[in-house]
Amino acid sequence: TTLGVPLTVALLVVGVLALYWRTTLSMIVIWERSETFVHGFVVLPIFFYLLWRERSALSVIEPKPCFAALFGIAAAGAVWIAGELVRAASVSQFAMIAMVPLAVWAVLGTRIAMALGIPLAFLFFAVPFGEFLIPTLIDRTADFTVVALRASGVPVYREGNFFSIPSGNWSVVEACSGLRYLIASLMVGCLYAYLSYRSLLRRSAFIVASIIVPIVANWMRAYLIVMLGHLSDNRLATGVDHLIYGWVFFGLVMMLLFWIGGRWREDEVVVQTARPASGGNSDGQALAIGQSRGKVWASAVAALVLAAIWQPLQAKLDVSGNSLPVRIAAIVGTKGWVAMPEEVSDWRPDISGARAEYRQTFAKAARRVGLHIAFYRGQTQDSKAITSSNELVHTSNKSWRLASAGTAQAETGSAPLSVRAGVVANGRVRLAVWQWYWIDGRFTSNDYTAKLYQALSVLQGHGDSAARVVVYTPTETDEPQSRAALQVFTADMLGTIDAALREAAAE
Repeated sequence: TTLGVPLTVALLVVGVLALYWRTTLSMIVIWERSETFVHGFVVLPIFFYLLWRERSALSVIEPKPCFAALFGIAAAGAVWIAGELVRAASVSQFAMIAMVPLAVWAVLGTRIAMALGIPLAFLFFAVPFGEFLIPTLIDRTADFTVVALRASGVPVYREGNFFSIPSGNWSVVEACSGLRYLIASLMVGCLYAYLSYRSLLRRSAFIVASIIVPIVANWMRAYLIVMLGHLSDNRLATGVDHLIYGWVFFGLVMMLLFWIGGRWREDEVVVQTARPASGGNSDGQALAIGQSRGKVWASAVAALVLAAIWQPLQAKLDVSGNSLPVRIAAIVGTKGWVAMPEEVSDWRPDISGARAEYRQTFAKAARRVGLHIAFYRGQTQDSKAITSSNELVHTSNKSWRLASAGTAQAETGSAPLSVRAGVVANGRVRLAVWQWYWIDGRFTSNDYTAKLYQALSVLQGHGDSAARVVVYTPTETDEPQSRAALQVFTADMLGTIDAALREAAAE
């Protein structure tokens, strides 16, 4: 029937989302609390509209289950459980959404899955994903704004993403990154390209434009807001006006994009596809239809079973209930380093959710280095070591700012350790900072490698203990004295720090 295939697809979508209701709920919670991802609420209604739109074309395609796609569902389930083990919500959410097109493919066959390829792919916009782009978008926005201001004859002093001009001080913060514009533009651009164009070239070109245009538009928006503030002695483009002007400018740019795109619109060509003739051997047709429906039901049951088996397994491996207290023993200085009562600074990294924290200052000769450890165990989505919300200095911090960021190599006597390096500043106080992760006795500064180490630790039965290790020292220019102090401290004390963290994890 005309509604048979769309109804089956809708049931598969609802079935997967209901089966993984906790993952579905985790997405909804983010949609509610974040304006960046509020578009998630309209993804499912748009998908059902696109499905209804294709009902006539789907009605003439005979369902032919593809049992090979069941392996894809199993693979997606394995990825989901990996995401759950390392508390990577976006990985679990992507894996769950991936089960939907795989289930459609398995139950209804390749032809139907291909006919619904773009609508099914549109479902991935429901995943709140992209926050990892914020630091890069902030940097590029600041780069353009500073260059454009200087080209306009305005002198600029820049430090990180903070810059000063004669009329005042400005900073590019998270809300100015343009991620909100980019995601909204990409989702609407993909939908517009699917509904307005038939050729792959035009669709691809418009989607690329929907990525580039909002990025450039956000650069221009930031520059124009600063210039408006500068030329009006900060009477315009400040406070609420900042956001209003931003959205008005973005809206005008997007209207221009769609107006230009509409000039190359391709009207849909309706192709009349004949239904199979009703004549012939009715008994043979009935038998074939019965066999086909039997395969559909068999593949549907197999798909649901394969999708369902991963949650009980994840419950057995879950270590989030580990609420035992954590104590980090006092770390004793070695190789000439001596613990000191006075702190290097009252600065603390913007890290939350740790089960235990440890701070100590060490001195050797004229060098003073602060050590800050945030230890995590029994991690949950709201309390985890590896997350973009944990930073050296958050953009919302009113006291401290991140003056520079990069990487460095620490020579530890064995394999070199790559660390995240930066300078944090508060007026005249400046600190050179190094940061890395400790995961089950392994060190890394890479988020993805740390997640892999964490998954291996859980699978090996070692738990999910992890720590963020931060060392810092006063600096004037960050180079070369401060880096030398951090280098010597890390090489001398890494083994002692590792031993203390292993002891804390074993308790």
